[in-house]
Amino acid sequence: RIMLAYVRLSFFLWLYTSICCVQTTSPAQFMDDISGYRSACKKIGWEPKQDCTAYNVIAFHANLKSNLNNLSQNTTIKFENVQLNKGNGYDPATGMFTAPEDGVYSFTWSFLTNKRGTVYIAAVVDNVDHVHTCINNQQSTYINTSGHLIYELKRGNKVWIRTWYLPATFIHGGYYTYFSGSKINSI
Repeated sequence: RIMLAYVRLSFFLWLYTSICCVQTTSPAQFMDDISGYRSACKKIGWEPKQDCTAYNVIAFHANLKSNLNNLSQNTTIKFENVQLNKGNGYDPATGMFTAPEDGVYSFTWSFLTNKRGTVYIAAVVDNVDHVHTCINNQQSTYINTSGHLIYELKRGNKVWIRTWYLPATFIHGGYYTYFSGSKINSI
């Protein structure tokens, strides 16, 4: 009982001095204080579900500017028309996405080819194929196919789309052929 009374008294004294003896601080000191409070909460195992800072979105979407003809096997496809690049992970000059931070990422791609078109596509993570999609000697005027990869990446891992197995005869440019990705969860 004595210990409980002491804790209550200490709390009320702290509360009283906090309310009646407000001190002004600089913005830098305020941020240091907040950082200290967050650090203390983390050390004792209490962290809020959401932080008051803005959520950092990592996402990109890019498509081909023009048609591609007779691409050799293992050619990286460069999606030059970048429509979204939050987090600056996608590089249109190389066609590669570099993970800005650890997390689980989702990638999608789609491509269109013409009659008698043959295109084999691989989704690659650090030079290892993880998903294959293809159209082989298709018979309609145009046909489209797509693929999806969900993968856990570490900061600096690279993901790209390349041809594989056979040369790609024709890939239609414009909005028909694209590569997209986003971070869906932190590790």
